[in-house]
Amino acid sequence: MPYSRLSRLETRKEKRQLALAIFGIIAIIALVLLFGLKILIGFSVFVDKLKGASPTPAAQNQKLILPPTLDSPPEATNTATIFVIGKGQPNLSLIVYLNDAQFKKISIPTDGNFSINDIPLSDGTNTISAKVTDDKDATSDLSNIVHVSYASKPPKLEITSPEDNANVSGDPNTVPVSGVTDDNVSVTLNDRLVVIKSDNSFSYTYPLNDGDNILTIVATDAAGNQTKLTRKVIYHH
Repeated sequence: MPYSRLSRLETRKEKRQLALAIFGIIAIIALVLLFGLKILIGFSVFVDKLKGASPTPAAQNQKLILPPTLDSPPEATNTATIFVIGKGQPNLSLIVYLNDAQFKKISIPTDGNFSINDIPLSDGTNTISAKVTDDKDATSDLSNIVHVSYASKPPKLEITSPEDNANVSGDPNTVPVSGVTDDNVSVTLNDRLVVIKSDNSFSYTYPLNDGDNILTIVATDAAGNQTKLTRKVIYHH
């Protein structure tokens, strides 16, 4: 009997706790529906103050700092320095990152448009990004990341045929021009685009005129660097 009575008391206590919890949830939902989320946050701040706690960050109504946006520069260049333009919140500071390291800090003008000048590039792919910060060291998220490939050396170009001053006679009046170059390079033969194979080799059958024919082969990489070779072919019908 004592055990049964104790069990009934515990059951009633659990039911009361469950009823209070359900009532509390219903009351919170009713407050949100009637007065909105703002009054609920205010009530929470009021309770925190009664408990001696500091207001939450949401209650402090901090100024939101948006990340800047960077315009995309050319994907590849053969110049050692470039500039990048963009837009950010006016009258704040811009922290610029070059290859994941802080590069410089500049002020954003009142119109929000900025220019990052004299950015030095390393050989290969470079990454540029930025953040905005205020005088209280509040910082935005990272901007979009732009990529710039820098190449200062001209591409490889080797002509395997024909030899310079080669003599060709009879039919057909053509000469095969073949060679090899680098990755991501375009090749022209007397301004005619040549198809590059997957192994970077190429071949083009070029028509010849009687007498001297000057063949100008040019390899151009994405950065604008060029390598130029010429071959003279003498054709006799």
